[in-house]
Amino acid sequence: MPSDREAAEIKKAMAYDLIEILEAHPEQQTYTVDEMKKLIKSYITANTQK
Repeated sequence: MPSDREAAEIKKAMAYDLIEILEAHPEQQTYTVDEMKKLIKSYITANTQK
């Protein structure tokens, strides 16, 4: 089980990764709630399969 500090670092890293993904597609300026859910679920799935 990660410590509180480690958990915070993991969350921060995930947020930065998601920002990078969003910035990779500047043509899409807005995202629906469903699109964001799919993006986050895909990110989590990809990172748990490593």
